[in-house]
Amino acid sequence: MADAFDAQMRTYRGHLRRLNRALVEDYARQNSKHVAIAIEQLERAAPVTLAIMQLHHAIRRSPARNFWPLIRKTKGMLFIQSAAAGQDSPSPWRRTVSGNLRYALPGYLLFSPWPPNYRRRVRNQTIALQRTSATIQSMADENDTWVHQHLHSFIFFRTQQARWLVDEIRALQSIAAPDSIAALDRWSDDPQRGSSTTLRISQDTLVYSNGSDRCEIEIPSEFTRPLVVPSTPDHELRLHLVRAGPQSYYP
Repeated sequence: MADAFDAQMRTYRGHLRRLNRALVEDYARQNSKHVAIAIEQLERAAPVTLAIMQLHHAIRRSPARNFWPLIRKTKGMLFIQSAAAGQDSPSPWRRTVSGNLRYALPGYLLFSPWPPNYRRRVRNQTIALQRTSATIQSMADENDTWVHQHLHSFIFFRTQQARWLVDEIRALQSIAAPDSIAALDRWSDDPQRGSSTTLRISQDTLVYSNGSDRCEIEIPSEFTRPLVVPSTPDHELRLHLVRAGPQSYYP
């Protein structure tokens, strides 16, 4: 009786494995383009991460490193007095309860002693996606059950991670965007801050001044390189499971 049950379960699990293999192969063929797009965009982001690292090193070797304590207490916010408290604040400013205007400074992590290592993250994520792409291309000759159980997850989550990573890099780049440049000019021109600190970005140069401390740092040209957030699959694939009472597991 036990042998007959074991044989029946092996047949059942083999049937589910064939179904799951077909589902994974279809999912991989339909979404392999997202993996290719993610690899392409991460390769485009690699020079940007090098420029971010170069700019950060230049800031850390200059008096501009003293700008970090000014915004650390406010979690990257810059505040400016507003005489017209009853009017709506222009984007990207937001009004506080006291009537001041606050601006979340993009790229403030550049002044941090320990910013995220985007260069390493982009390299590691690119390698992971390249391995996923190679697995998709050799999927027809791959008989490993583990691969067919997890390949769809690799496609879905690794493209998601690439999307989030490129989005983070673009947010850091936006410190040199026109809105940020205008906001820094407005903040630096405010005479009511009780401080002589100014921070400006003009003609691809970051200018920091605080009394006798002054420096001009050239922003690498690759820093502002346009990036596109890669696309991702619409959904995660759900495989057939073996259910035994309250528990379930892949066949």
